[in-house]
Amino acid sequence: MIPCSTPEQFLRICKKLYSTGARGLLLSGGYNAEGYVPFEPFLDVIEQVKKETELFVSTHTGLTPSWLARELGRAGVDLANFDLVGDNETIRFVLGVDRTIEDYRRSLRALKRSIPHVVPHICLGLHAGKMKGERRALEIAAEVGSSGLVFLILMPTKGTDFEHVEGPTPESVGELIAEARLKFPKTTLALGCMRPRDGRRVKFELQALHSGIDRIEMPSEETVEAARKLGLQIKKIDMCCSVPSSWVGD
Repeated sequence: MIPCSTPEQFLRICKKLYSTGARGLLLSGGYNAEGYVPFEPFLDVIEQVKKETELFVSTHTGLTPSWLARELGRAGVDLANFDLVGDNETIRFVLGVDRTIEDYRRSLRALKRSIPHVVPHICLGLHAGKMKGERRALEIAAEVGSSGLVFLILMPTKGTDFEHVEGPTPESVGELIAEARLKFPKTTLALGCMRPRDGRRVKFELQALHSGIDRIEMPSEETVEAARKLGLQIKKIDMCCSVPSSWVGD
């Protein structure tokens, strides 16, 4: 990620990226106390970038209020990546914010009304390694509709309260992805970049592959070979796994 603290710096970086052949960018950052990335100072320059370049602008938004969702849409943002949580206890216990499932549903709906592509991200095992609320998150995504769906898997992080949790099993991950495949038969499903890279890596990938996943971020060679043996078409795409198929041509 390239640090960018001012609108002027953002504009310079975008023009430089575009001049060197970049096709798009992802805007992210830390959440404020209300649980969203404060894009307000950058709205006008995002609009300028969209007018002066052909860059695809993707964002990580957080619990975006309706007015900011509208402004992001007005500025020309192409895609919103939205972390979707389906359990009130997880929201309080893990994320530490005073919000509810209804706040997540409301924010997702606001983004869907204003931005062309909205892709929920569901972190499996977010509740201290336990599966809790993921199926409710799937239901909310189905209610609102989405351009895609990305699955993440909790990675125990040193120095946190969840340093020693085991996280979900490959089997439980595969089961949920299979349920999503049935619930979203025409939606692009992806296994995203946040997932364990330890000895379970291949097991997670193979479970996802056999459960109906469409995309896997940086898969192992073993997983690629397994996909070939299944007769699947393999295509390498050098961009974020949430970018819509209509844009990348796959």
